[in-house]
Amino acid sequence: MAVLISSRVCFHPLSGYPGPRLWASSRIPYRHAQISRFYGPVVRLAPNKLSFATEEAWRDIYMHRRGHSEAKKDTIWYMAPEGMPPNIVTTADIQIRARMRRLLSTSFNAQSLLDQAPVLEEYADKVIDRLSEIYRDNTSQGKATVVNMLDWTNFYTMDIIGDLAMGESFHCLDQSSYHPWVKTLCMFFKGIIIAAAVRFFPGGWLLLQALIPKKLREQQKQRTEFTNAKIRQRVELKTRRPDFLSPFLREMEVSPEKMSLGEIQSTFGVILVAGSETTATTLVGCLYRLASNVTTQEKLWSEVQHFQSNQAITVESTRNLEYLDAVLNESLRLCYAIPGGLPRIVPEKGDTYAGHFVPGGTSISIRPHVLIHSEKYFKNAWTFAPERWLPNEKRPEEFANDNLSASQPFSVGPTGCIGKPLALAEMKVMLAKLLWNFRLSMVEDKPFKWEDLKMMMVVEKGPLWLALEKRQH
Repeated sequence: MAVLISSRVCFHPLSGYPGPRLWASSRIPYRHAQISRFYGPVVRLAPNKLSFATEEAWRDIYMHRRGHSEAKKDTIWYMAPEGMPPNIVTTADIQIRARMRRLLSTSFNAQSLLDQAPVLEEYADKVIDRLSEIYRDNTSQGKATVVNMLDWTNFYTMDIIGDLAMGESFHCLDQSSYHPWVKTLCMFFKGIIIAAAVRFFPGGWLLLQALIPKKLREQQKQRTEFTNAKIRQRVELKTRRPDFLSPFLREMEVSPEKMSLGEIQSTFGVILVAGSETTATTLVGCLYRLASNVTTQEKLWSEVQHFQSNQAITVESTRNLEYLDAVLNESLRLCYAIPGGLPRIVPEKGDTYAGHFVPGGTSISIRPHVLIHSEKYFKNAWTFAPERWLPNEKRPEEFANDNLSASQPFSVGPTGCIGKPLALAEMKVMLAKLLWNFRLSMVEDKPFKWEDLKMMMVVEKGPLWLALEKRQH
């Protein structure tokens, strides 16, 4: 053991990079922002792992660079669900990913978003209808209205992604409760983290397989079977509807490239998770910031109050609201949905990233949580300040030198989020409708603080209790 530790600390190809010596020999948990302030923008976090906190690393690690090989996804973290074929999110194979992305691109283009807009608006209206019913009932009884917005953001995003990805919503909003499939979502991400962690130890994966309870295996099997059956039914449905599958299937008819049913099920199954969890996380973070910042909330209200009715608030009518964009961009910056980063493996011959040569086989990533809190890129980096995102002529002077491109919540390059336009539209129409209808405030005896949430691969959200007051028009 002493020889192993000595070799990792002193003679390993990464020994020249700064970082806690103990972490260079093991994988003890760490606080990235603190260590980056101490060691600098490139830190060795583990025997074979480097963390970057520079804006240029976004381009070098994740984008195409002429004369450079692409850094593939780290298969420790990226793997298809057990027994399933590759999918667009988890595959490390560049050719497979490119083929799938080409076929899926029409499902997420401008025309498809235009077609899908009524679906987003319908579910946003359902949220407002349910909350209005609760408000009326409480008001009639002389009670204040306090709701857990974590639930309502989850209901909203899950119903939308179910409708678009498998042809049927989870009916969470209709029932005002969680579908059993949705309840297992947290387990899905914890499973990924545990599965990745054990791979760092010889025999760890086999041991994990032996320790998984039978009940848990059965739940996962039922979840997969439910998802696959719904997606298969939607694929076999001949009716065209405004969802992901219709443009995708039309593209499959004319393209020489194809995806098998298994690949379709695996891909849309992962989209069900990725397309709901991250959006709900951002909405929770944004609502928390708005409820905690009365001035910002009222400024946003002044922008949306010109709408003549709730129905006038649409995907199209919210597309170019300047302050709404600023609020959302700042929420995306401070409330990163995937704070753990997106690990990549350096090509065999090694390559240079952000001016540093890195040996082949090294796991590298940007640590967004570190980057977004860097004063090098953002003035008063820990402060919620939507004004930093306003056009140059309206941006306060104190934020004039902010490097906004350091915040890339949807990532960049060929593996960047294909659903970015949809997610932005989904969040903007929901936020505008909520602010048009209600004034939001924190609840004193139900505290919430974003910085106290557990952050692993994703953010483990907790209840966000907000008091609602109906706005008068």
